[in-house]
Amino acid sequence: MAGERVRERRRASGWSQGELAAASGVSRQSVAAIEAGKQVPSVTAALGLAAALGCAVEELFAPSGAEASCPVLAGTEAPLMGAPLVVARVGSTQVWAPLAEPDASGFCLADAVWTPEGPQLLDGASGDGFVVAGCEPALGMAAAAAPGRGAGRLVVVHASSGRSLAALAGGRVHAAVVHGPAGGLPPVPEGVARWELARWPVGLAYGGAMPVLGEVGSGRVQVAHRDPQAASEQAFHRALAAAGAQDRVVGPVASGHLASARMTAAGQVAAGVTTAAAASAAGLDFTAWEEHVVQLWVDRRFVEHPGMSTLLQVWCSPRVSSQLRRLGGYALAGAGQEVK
Repeated sequence: MAGERVRERRRASGWSQGELAAASGVSRQSVAAIEAGKQVPSVTAALGLAAALGCAVEELFAPSGAEASCPVLAGTEAPLMGAPLVVARVGSTQVWAPLAEPDASGFCLADAVWTPEGPQLLDGASGDGFVVAGCEPALGMAAAAAPGRGAGRLVVVHASSGRSLAALAGGRVHAAVVHGPAGGLPPVPEGVARWELARWPVGLAYGGAMPVLGEVGSGRVQVAHRDPQAASEQAFHRALAAAGAQDRVVGPVASGHLASARMTAAGQVAAGVTTAAAASAAGLDFTAWEEHVVQLWVDRRFVEHPGMSTLLQVWCSPRVSSQLRRLGGYALAGAGQEVK
């Protein structure tokens, strides 16, 4: 690992961590964290360490084997040059994902930008954090209430339940948020622990008259729906089947529940497959098909990760839980309880 290479070169030079810190312009705490594999150095720190140790940056920090950098979600295309990314480390692997969208001001706080060599960390970015993928709309709210730096930082990647589980199985996230009808969740893989987060209904959001499922299924109205691995998309097709409707849905595939609701509110489509809370946040009417259990599935190797306790504490905090209740559509009676 890169940290081991830094430590070996430091010792070969006869330096203490403090002496290397002084020579490189990096704090002693950062040197210790880098050597322990708990922190990814910024570009400035990497250059300073390499100069002090008399070697090229690539000799210290170029990824190899298990350290290779990879996208959180399989099949993610290489971003455009300079595109902003979130970056963190899961085990010995550096993982990255494009920032989903800017905040209300139009600016994003990125960890890195994309270069021909892969992610390049920006000054001040540590690459620490707990990586969780899922389509729970409030994950972003939880991340905003968590620490902005350190191992307790929450790195959220929005994805369907199916894609999130694939990332968990591939070791590219610490945890995944999964939802589905009670008794209808996917099989639990070996080595995974589970905690309940909430229960909420999935269904159809709309801004005018409620679309008839027969018209939706026949393709006569545009609907924002989800990718085939999304639990809400599967609920959509079950609703069509129960109504005896055709299954010839037309319309764009939304990246998440909030995106589906926003497209509907903007008039881009007649309706959107989403959750009750997302519909409410967009000022839309909503018809429910199913109530889904929402769970956090965690690789047991990372149950003691500081970010794991941060996520549950933030999720169950009065600040976040009161916001969720205000939005409506959230049942939180079992939130934070481990599922045995």
